[in-house]
Amino acid sequence: MEKRKVFDETLELVMERIKNGIWRPGQRLPTLVKLTEELNVSTSTLREVLRILEDKKIISIEHGRGIFVRKDMIYSEKAQEKISTESLFKLFEARLLLETEFAYFAAQRAFIQEIEEICHSSEKIAKHIERFESFADEDVYFHFLIAKAAHSDFLFDMFRSLEPQLLESRKYTNLIPGAIEKAAQYHLMIAQAIRDRDPDRAKLLMKSHLNDTISDINFGGKSSV
Repeated sequence: MEKRKVFDETLELVMERIKNGIWRPGQRLPTLVKLTEELNVSTSTLREVLRILEDKKIISIEHGRGIFVRKDMIYSEKAQEKISTESLFKLFEARLLLETEFAYFAAQRAFIQEIEEICHSSEKIAKHIERFESFADEDVYFHFLIAKAAHSDFLFDMFRSLEPQLLESRKYTNLIPGAIEKAAQYHLMIAQAIRDRDPDRAKLLMKSHLNDTISDINFGGKSSV
């Protein structure tokens, strides 16, 4: 809980500085080292905060140049509204029903090229995280690759209808400290199980992945995350 509190407070502080014009659009932020000292937080916490702000298109991280407040950034209270925990639980309930079966069938039915695409996507996500880059779109793409590789058109159409909610939910589940690193590890293991043609392991790992995220949401102890 303490780590979550520090994360929330740091995110709020950075947002307030941008909102109040202390850091203006187009302005370069202090270096990572200076920011950790100034905000009195760990590097890992600050990296997670900055990654979330990049996902929200509030800042841009330009390797070799620095961290900048986006020139096209428009701060909107409405845009920063948090999705309710109840809505997330309902979404994950649907995902548990669909995606565990997708993982199972993908391990049985996926073509070699589809398996390679799934594995490549899981590795790409891990590299994005290592390089301190946004990965939300690739995360959603990874899950869609598995859904497609299950070769169940009816279930895939149902899953596609959830795409807007899936994209939106990433903005909030990724706020959970440590969640993105755990997700990346799960993705690698799920991809390997599919490559090994082990449907039971693929299904179990997908179920564990989604349940783990649900537990993290619940652990937040708030009406919204």
